[in-house]
Amino acid sequence: MSAKRRIDLMRGESFFSQGLPLYLNRSVESYELSEHQHDFFEISYVAEGSGTHMLSGISLPVKQGDLFLLPQGTSHVFRPQGITGRQPLIVYNCILAIDEFRHTVAPIPGSDMLDSLLTMDEYRQYSDKYGEVLILFQQLHREYQVNRLGRELALYSGILQLLLLIHRMETAENLREGENSIHLEAVLSELHERYSCRITVQEMAHKMGLSERQFHRVFKRHMGTNMTDYLQNVRIHAARRLLRTTSQKVSNIAAAVSYQDVSYFNALFKQKTGCTPLEYRRMI
Repeated sequence: MSAKRRIDLMRGESFFSQGLPLYLNRSVESYELSEHQHDFFEISYVAEGSGTHMLSGISLPVKQGDLFLLPQGTSHVFRPQGITGRQPLIVYNCILAIDEFRHTVAPIPGSDMLDSLLTMDEYRQYSDKYGEVLILFQQLHREYQVNRLGRELALYSGILQLLLLIHRMETAENLREGENSIHLEAVLSELHERYSCRITVQEMAHKMGLSERQFHRVFKRHMGTNMTDYLQNVRIHAARRLLRTTSQKVSNIAAAVSYQDVSYFNALFKQKTGCTPLEYRRMI
């Protein structure tokens, strides 16, 4: 029996002060802090270095510019790349007592557009490609540390700017997904029309203007399977049609759907349908 992970609970009341439902810090991550959950909403930003983010039971590599939105109840902890401290992992954190924060900013026109971020129930990850998030976090941290005139106003306005920037990142990502859907339709048409030819992931990724890794992710998100498996299904479907409607030899049908190795074709056909090509033909 495997040992159960220890997950501590952090409470916002340990951080919030001076009547503010928010807290900011700049942390040099180490191995001292245990994996934890919290009863507040958190925005974490990797400002320097690289390491690992243990997040809801998975291990994610992180580097400068990575940004995370962490809903209440998410378990996580950051770990630096090494234990020598030569390349520290520095993370900015902004935590919010979500109900109080939303209540405070509700009268501000347009603030309701941020509710989709503040009420999400799964973590989100973004990349700060142009350093805009870093600048906002540096300003927010400075305002939080120095108690000067207008501090509360500066903090609320800064956090709203940060959330708006993240919302725009989210919107841009959704627009890219829409564009990907259009390009994916062209890829699917090609798979159905050219199944008798050699088709590679590299070729289809290039058609969509994506790296192979991005293509795999987009294809699986939309289709529920990878391209190789999808194309195999298209080819086996075409083979079944040929077995039903022609008297061609199995070897010829295999070649017609791009399989030169008849043994491999027979094994794949049985894997997909539960019977061999000849057994399928006899059942018709």
